[in-house]
Amino acid sequence: MSVVLPFPATGPTRGDGLASLPDSYLPLLSRLETAPPIEEAESRLVDRALGLWSRPGFETFVSLPELRFEPFDFQLNAAAAVLRRMRGRAILADEVGLGKTIEACLILAELRLRRVARRILILVPPGLVQQWREELERKFGLPSEVLTATGIPDHARGDDPPVLIASLASARRPPLREELTAAKWDLLIVDEAHRVKNPRSATGRAVRAISARHLLLLTATPVENRLEDLFQLASLVSPGLLGNQREFRSRHGSNGGEPRNLAALRSAMRDVMVRHRRSEVALMLPRRLARTIPVKAGADETALYQAVSERVRREGREASPSRAMALLALQRMAGSSPAVMEPILTKVGWSDLAERATRLGPTAKALALMETLRRHEAQSEKVVVFTAFRQTLDYLARLASDAGLRAVIYHGGLSRHAKEQAIADFREDAPILLTTEAAGEGRNLQFCHVMVNFDLPWNPMQIEQRLGRIHRIGQTSDVLLINLVARGTVEERILELLEAKINLFELVVGELDMILGRVEEDFEFESVIFKAHLASADDAEFADRLEVLGDGLAQARRGYLASREGTDRLVGEQQVGPR
Repeated sequence: MSVVLPFPATGPTRGDGLASLPDSYLPLLSRLETAPPIEEAESRLVDRALGLWSRPGFETFVSLPELRFEPFDFQLNAAAAVLRRMRGRAILADEVGLGKTIEACLILAELRLRRVARRILILVPPGLVQQWREELERKFGLPSEVLTATGIPDHARGDDPPVLIASLASARRPPLREELTAAKWDLLIVDEAHRVKNPRSATGRAVRAISARHLLLLTATPVENRLEDLFQLASLVSPGLLGNQREFRSRHGSNGGEPRNLAALRSAMRDVMVRHRRSEVALMLPRRLARTIPVKAGADETALYQAVSERVRREGREASPSRAMALLALQRMAGSSPAVMEPILTKVGWSDLAERATRLGPTAKALALMETLRRHEAQSEKVVVFTAFRQTLDYLARLASDAGLRAVIYHGGLSRHAKEQAIADFREDAPILLTTEAAGEGRNLQFCHVMVNFDLPWNPMQIEQRLGRIHRIGQTSDVLLINLVARGTVEERILELLEAKINLFELVVGELDMILGRVEEDFEFESVIFKAHLASADDAEFADRLEVLGDGLAQARRGYLASREGTDRLVGEQQVGPR
């Protein structure tokens, strides 16, 4: 690096044209003439220091011009409190649905843009990996990469790496676990952090082995069953804040009632925790209205469905993992559109059933959908229809066209431009959007307020993701959710279970995961349902098995509600002031 002076540093003397310079310049000239050469590394260090010095403090958000949305004031205030007062180590404990992810990403964006955090790792439950990636890309314009248990790829180790996202399950398994532990992270974010409260669990050990300068723990229920839950999480972000475990129990332990020294505990938690409640921020969503339309299938449809179910049960009990996956897809498609099952029935070798499928005309459920769409089109209401299967999507598109209904088609196989055009056409012109799960990932459809589940996912998190496309912040109308289910199907029993045991359609978006996570670690609803289906001799036994599962879900819901109330009682009302 060279330095250009306003006059020659050597050669000219006072008599060579510099007579007009004041005498005060002579010592400077003398020092410049004898100074050692400027080192490149030192120069870069000075430039970096000047750059940091010239940036505004955390009272100003330098990332705001880069955002692709407008955060709420309470989210900005939460991020500012963590950056300015908590020095980038905090528990974000807002109630479900208020945007802890947004607050964490605001903090991440600030630290990354200021070059304070370059190596960033986000650990989340498996079902939330893609949601985080969508948030980072669509709202913050930040590059990200999803890690698998095989490790960190070489291209993610450079000078300007993407934000790395991994599931908590992958982070527990080698070789990824060893690589995450060996690396030095600038920022670690853990979503659903109540899952890491136990330092002796596999997940708790894996997270505690990771070293990070800044740490954000996200959980709506930092206290689940015991006061010690709060101690474990607080000690992760601020070791020693609450003393050691013995001191904490002595100072704040209780005998079944309120913790001792509650005011002191609340005061200490304000140094590491931000919590908002919906009642405090006046963030109200429109009502969510759910309506189930049970459909009685024709005799041929019913007979085919029962034949498929019996064969799936018989073969599935001894099937290899890959064969079991095919049988699961077959059983689910039977509840969606048996009229288009011929190719998959042929593929699994059930040619007799494949031939029966080709003889089916429009199914009772498909006809019920067409009637529903005509009624809402007559009322000038836009409707988004979800199906899990591309075959069903094409089938419904043909029926809609034959019925004279204008529908836009959306699926994962479309190009990015075609996807954008489909959403634009739906917004501006077409009254109907027929879509696979692809529109349940990252697409905001608040301009629509009627949604139809043509088939019901066996994973209730997918139901919530579908509904979250229209029932979210920015929606101004009450939302109507219509579930179409054929009587006597697995889908009908799943819906009855979710409605009766956990009031699925009354939950705030995000609460379902809190409930399912309390059943057991990495609980997979779809897998449990399918295993119960295979293990049952008939539908009556299957119903009994689902009743047992439902009792567990109901208990988990009660536990979640109790932990939410317990957190409110312990943490108290927090005042996170303006930025």
